[in-house]
Amino acid sequence: MKNLSSFEELEELGEAIIKEYLKHAKLTESFCIDIEGFLISYLGLDLVYDNFAETDCGRIGFLSDGVRKLWVYHDHKRIQVLYPKDTVVLDNILLRDNESGRHRFSMAHEAAHKVLEKHIPKQTMPCFHSVFDTEASYTQEELQQAFSWNELLADRLGAIFLMPRFLVNKAIKKYSDKSYFIVYGNSIFTENDKIAIHKIANCMGVSYTAFVMRLRELDLLEHHDISEYIGSNLHLEVSYDE
Repeated sequence: MKNLSSFEELEELGEAIIKEYLKHAKLTESFCIDIEGFLISYLGLDLVYDNFAETDCGRIGFLSDGVRKLWVYHDHKRIQVLYPKDTVVLDNILLRDNESGRHRFSMAHEAAHKVLEKHIPKQTMPCFHSVFDTEASYTQEELQQAFSWNELLADRLGAIFLMPRFLVNKAIKKYSDKSYFIVYGNSIFTENDKIAIHKIANCMGVSYTAFVMRLRELDLLEHHDISEYIGSNLHLEVSYDE
């Protein structure tokens, strides 16, 4: 099937939706999106937690269509539970203190699935939010689902919900007094820029890695040759003996 949406379209749609939500919730001064409030009060979804027992241990989130059952552990037994339609089910592991970033992104990802269901209903279907494990063994069906266009769209829209362009630009100016960051090679930043990026990521409630990925998506990284960093920042120069 021909893809019925694009990343450019999602950027416009996602940002407009978040602006409407912030206005509705009277949170226009916040840098950190209340993604749980967005999911429940704005999109009308229910949110519950359970002990996932799917064969793919990377599955941590699910938006129920009221038809497909979820494997979970109840009283030390592996059973199937059918959750009502429009219920977001997240793995209990996400409630741990050190899982805040994945927790928020999982909610955003499932919220994105609901919006995509309305936006391109002919192309969407109920899917799991999975964390890919490079050491695990996956079936062909699991791989196709994990890397489907539908999942890529949900990841991108979820990132837009958490880090809309207008908030990213506003946060960069507040915490770094600039409009973009310089990256040397593919991933080298100066210490000051790393500190600024960490501050912005923290204030937006996302991980450092997720925020850097978002900077790439928004074309807010200016690429310089890594040799410039070695010479200008590390003050290392190669000398040749005659």
